[in-house]
Amino acid sequence: MFSCKFLISSDILSELDDFVANHDIDNVSVFENTQFGFSSNLDENGFPIAKFFDVEIYTENTEYIEQLLKERFGDGVKFFTIQKIDDKDWVNSYLKELKPVICDKFYFYNEFTQAKPANQELIPIKLNSALAFGSGHHQTTQACLLNMRYLLENRSFHPQDILDMGCGTGILGICALKIWNDAKLLGVDMDPEAVRITEDNYRANKISAKAICEENLEKITDKFDLIFCNILKQPLINLCSEFVKAMNSGAYIITSGYIITQENELTKYYINNKFKIKHRIQADDWVSIIFQRQ
Repeated sequence: MFSCKFLISSDILSELDDFVANHDIDNVSVFENTQFGFSSNLDENGFPIAKFFDVEIYTENTEYIEQLLKERFGDGVKFFTIQKIDDKDWVNSYLKELKPVICDKFYFYNEFTQAKPANQELIPIKLNSALAFGSGHHQTTQACLLNMRYLLENRSFHPQDILDMGCGTGILGICALKIWNDAKLLGVDMDPEAVRITEDNYRANKISAKAICEENLEKITDKFDLIFCNILKQPLINLCSEFVKAMNSGAYIITSGYIITQENELTKYYINNKFKIKHRIQADDWVSIIFQRQ
């Protein structure tokens, strides 16, 4: 078996399925490569699409494969490499290669496949269920945590009620309660599987909190001192008026999930809706902003 790797432009990515179907290819994997920035296009969920994608195809027949790719896609294919691979247990191999993630003072790991942190100054966070967004790898999550550090440095700020909107795996709320352990936490997500995973991770980390399945805040009557919302630009805009109603005066919301080119539209909307910018962090093309309710 041979592995053929290359970079392909997002403009022609849709043609890749047809190429694979018409050639002797056993399997294919495709992942975004944000190193070269983002295109102006959005996916069906409103998420920015990278300009290029990493592709790896597996085949027994490597003859002319690079030539065929060039004939079909031209300069849309770059950095072609090929190597022979040995048969092995790929699932176990993948699990062994996964590494814990360290961000700020937090250490994210799966207790069944990864070791606890040797550094006792790090706060261990167990993320045993990973079928929802939020593993600590992505820049949006890391930027949120760094913004949380900014609020932590404000010694007079001690939130009593925290909302994790679009909780995913529950990662942000769990980190918040490891810092402000006397606060009350509510996780909300529109995906029932994410809610289940969040509750599993709450229990694994001995967090006393609940998660519920909702698309918005209409049924939630609580008022919050701190909100995390790491989703997408448009849902953040759509939820803005609900956040105003759900927040105490002077409360903070840590937003993320949007890129630099979307920042101005979002910030103008929040400023026009009784918020002011408190702090901003940029991680590559991604932005996380703390807004304070006036």
